[in-house]
Amino acid sequence: MQASENEESDRTTRELQYQQLPSPSHTRLLRIASKDGKQFSYEMVTVDLASHQTYNALSYTWGNPLSPSNPGKKPYINRLSHIYFKNGQFLSIGRNLATALLRFQELGLHGDIWIDAICINQSDIEERNAQVAIMGDIYANAEKVTVWLGDDDWDSQVAFVFLDLFIPKLKDLIKNEGGKDQEYSYSFTDPRLYDRLGEPMIPQEIFDGLATFLDRAWFRRAWTFQEIVLARQIDVICGTRYIDWERFEEFLRILEMSDWDLKLSRFQDSSKSKQIPGRITRSTMVYRKHVACGGPYESGQRKYLERISAGLKPTDLLIGELNSLLHSMRHRKATDLRDHVYALYGIADRFCQHMDIANPLAAPDYHGTLVQTYTEYCRAIMDKSNTLLLLSNVEDRPGESFQFPSWVPNFSKGWTIGLPSTGSGTYYDAAKGSRPLLFPSPDKYRLVLKGYCFDTVTSLGESDFELGRARSPFTKTARSLLELPTKYATGQDRAEVLWRTLIADQAQDQCPAPPEIADAFREHMLMHNSMAIFDTESFSDKGPEPETIKPLAQLATSTPEASRMIPSLPEILERKDIYAEIQATRELERSEQGLTQDQIQRGNTMLQGVLTKETKALPFARQINNIFNRKRLVTTSKGFVGAAPLSTREGDKVYLLSGGRVPFVLRARSDGTHILVGESYVHGIMQGEAFEREQLVGSQVTLV
Repeated sequence: MQASENEESDRTTRELQYQQLPSPSHTRLLRIASKDGKQFSYEMVTVDLASHQTYNALSYTWGNPLSPSNPGKKPYINRLSHIYFKNGQFLSIGRNLATALLRFQELGLHGDIWIDAICINQSDIEERNAQVAIMGDIYANAEKVTVWLGDDDWDSQVAFVFLDLFIPKLKDLIKNEGGKDQEYSYSFTDPRLYDRLGEPMIPQEIFDGLATFLDRAWFRRAWTFQEIVLARQIDVICGTRYIDWERFEEFLRILEMSDWDLKLSRFQDSSKSKQIPGRITRSTMVYRKHVACGGPYESGQRKYLERISAGLKPTDLLIGELNSLLHSMRHRKATDLRDHVYALYGIADRFCQHMDIANPLAAPDYHGTLVQTYTEYCRAIMDKSNTLLLLSNVEDRPGESFQFPSWVPNFSKGWTIGLPSTGSGTYYDAAKGSRPLLFPSPDKYRLVLKGYCFDTVTSLGESDFELGRARSPFTKTARSLLELPTKYATGQDRAEVLWRTLIADQAQDQCPAPPEIADAFREHMLMHNSMAIFDTESFSDKGPEPETIKPLAQLATSTPEASRMIPSLPEILERKDIYAEIQATRELERSEQGLTQDQIQRGNTMLQGVLTKETKALPFARQINNIFNRKRLVTTSKGFVGAAPLSTREGDKVYLLSGGRVPFVLRARSDGTHILVGESYVHGIMQGEAFEREQLVGSQVTLV
């Protein structure tokens, strides 16, 4: 049943006056009608979702739809526009939404559509609370969800050319080769791929354009996760161009298997390439398929959820799901920061309906502060969880001043210091299968639980920045390793401990990582350290400081095993000379002097040769880029090596908390309480070995 919200008799031009919705299951729809095929008329109607009304829903972003890093663009001014209704009333809307409605008019789209900025009275907090609580149903019941990516621009033109011309060729190649499992055979970093395609190497500008397109605001928006996951059918519109959703999904799938993002970080900070929002959308697409099949609890994901939640009950599975989703939502954006958790309420509610259980999350309430909202959500999950996986979401927080309790993640921050959620939940069992033991606390901002103090951090090694953009040759870490026995507590060589720690001992969906990753580590070290020396020579008149490279060179020659895993100094210098010659060739090519055809051919041959060799490093490079993020290497008083949060200090404690799959770094305070610095990887104690090595005594640990 539907009713007109605006009486036709009221012809005065005034701002839209919202009428109170009849019940919590009611919402409004914008009715778009075509007058003469060229102009639209608008009307607001109220409907009950239980009436099975046919409508579409819009998925878009309120502000600038383009990438914030879009080069050469003027500042985006979000000028307000007016939408006029049949009764003469008007409503102010943002520039991007106004552009979308204009493009819909050009495309001849009309009918009933749900748009949050129009259909919710944004100034009424009580209505906003109620409507956000049923947004999962609104998108799930819509006949179609229309995705608006924004107007056409240079980045979308690049993406569409790539989608129309190159992807079909690559798809045909994969089909013709029978999908053979050739090692990285479809990587855009591998010159052999272009030989098989019969195409020249793709220019860097194309990959930059793809990155800019996939960095559009829609891909970063928190609410789009729910809107896409729950949708029955999806249309994508960019400017006046339609993109079929299945074809768009295939586009992202092929990009994912091609290692295209590594082209963006070849000689840059690699951390940026893995934060491209469009890459997250690919995982959203995969997740949507689980939901479409009746929820992950009835699919192959059930076993994964059972492992990370340490339970079989529906509530256990739901908590495992929420832990995983909260981790993935960190990289998204929201105008109201509380929406980082509220955007999951609808998905949780739909799952609870399927499983006939109560939703453990409180309904959205925009009266609460950000700290209250996040703390209450964490409490609700912790009280019902069989693991401490939620603590793995805590981000790095330098300094002593915290807006949030140290154990409550700030979900609005786009990074975490924890290991990937699959690793934290399924690969490790540092607390030996124990369950969380939480103690009552009158202060909801304090978390009191049982823990075991295992070790103390005594020295700090290189951080991800030092090993990435700064290209440090492992000077501090090599010195610390040289002070340890040649055989580690696990019986492994120190060089092996180093590479396994850098990737948290996981690769190719295996933990421990397969031994052949050592070969990829060796090539990675050859690349890394030769570039470190090359950079030093490029920006100074002298070569690298002898003391800087000396510790690693000593480690490489300390044992036969180490020499097989770490390249020698002569090998590093030889590769450095190749990089220098390639660079000199490029500079001559750009100069007025130019190059002969033979010189150009030699330069291209040399470049392709080194690229082919560097391809061998990909298994290790992928893992270190994914895992060693906002971390630093550390050693402990008992001779253990680990990867800990960036802000870890000497004197911080390594704790095993009951119910924790991984060790945690805590910092003691003068009042006896502790600050949670974050999750860590400590080689040799990730499967509960600490409890086998010695008799640990548990105690109450209060996190503030």
